[in-house]
Amino acid sequence: MACFSINTKIFFGKEQLYDLHNYLRSLHLEKLLFVVDENISSSNIFTKMTTAFYKEGFLIKKIEAVKVSEEPTYDKVDQFTAKLKGLDSDAIIAVGGGSILDLAKGIGILLKNTGRAVEYRGRDRVKNEGVPVICVPTTAGTGAEVTHTASLIDVKSKTKLGINGRYVSPLCGVLLPEFTFSCPEKVTISSGLDAMLHAIEAVSARTANKITSMLGAKAFALLYNNFKKVLEESNNYDAREAMLVGSYYAGIAMMNASGGPASGISYPLGVHYGINHGIAGGIFLPHVFEYNVSKGYKGYVEAYNNLPDADLTLNDDEKSLDFVNKINKLYHDIGVSETLNSNGWNSINVDFLTELTMKQKRENLDLNPVPFGRNEVRDMINKIV
Repeated sequence: MACFSINTKIFFGKEQLYDLHNYLRSLHLEKLLFVVDENISSSNIFTKMTTAFYKEGFLIKKIEAVKVSEEPTYDKVDQFTAKLKGLDSDAIIAVGGGSILDLAKGIGILLKNTGRAVEYRGRDRVKNEGVPVICVPTTAGTGAEVTHTASLIDVKSKTKLGINGRYVSPLCGVLLPEFTFSCPEKVTISSGLDAMLHAIEAVSARTANKITSMLGAKAFALLYNNFKKVLEESNNYDAREAMLVGSYYAGIAMMNASGGPASGISYPLGVHYGINHGIAGGIFLPHVFEYNVSKGYKGYVEAYNNLPDADLTLNDDEKSLDFVNKINKLYHDIGVSETLNSNGWNSINVDFLTELTMKQKRENLDLNPVPFGRNEVRDMINKIV
């Protein structure tokens, strides 16, 4: 039996801060803690945001600027929670990429739940509602503004398994395209690949359903159609908005359908080699597409039919092959390197990574629409090293 859920209210488009003010006031959330990416904290647009909150009578207890150098860890959540615990904040407003949003989710949970963050690793282990978190993404990638996951790394065990399920979803997300205008090109690419990965695995996963497939296909088309535009015109409001909405759709779809091989391999690759999450998963996508299509899988046709340059006169076999070709061309056009070596990572131990993926992420492999085992994992890794 299929099921589908969304727990987060979303504000998007121009002048949505005023609606957000009214919404927070209606909930009596007036003492605010900002957790913001250090790179954004001194920007004009962030200053404009905080000034608007001041003018509307909100009390900003603190602006915590966080330096983002790697993905967040459980230890970081503990450290920041201890630092911010005595502020008596009604809500947290998180402004940044997925790392900041996930860190803020973790802090919100620990402010109302005892113990260490790692004790809540897994699903539905959070006992009490946390401090409400409002997520303002500055990248179009993770969909963290809607998901019931705080993705965190356990440094001790060298595994990435987040806090998931009950009481983890943000109170609301705010999609403001202008907050992504200053996103560096490399981050725009890696986050966009992350969103595309979420979108298409929500179509192809064995746990996909009609709603996730529809959302995933639409998300993939939005991302595909606007990727080059945001790289060529960084301040293109409509293209940035389309990327944000695509990432949002993808986040909802992925949350309800789960993932696949590319996202599975990306976790140990990121934890053990420090490779950016979007690149770590996105680099595999064309290879997974080619493999699945070669095995007779035709499930990408729904996504293909949504592409603006789809040839709807083709039959399903031809559409599947053309889908692979179009994605390869997009990767070439936006400058995605074919191998990790060309990105500066040249010490990947293929056997080690293969066995680690089989041990830690077998469930992702099993969600692929055609059989995907140890040999396929090894072949995929060999293609990108």
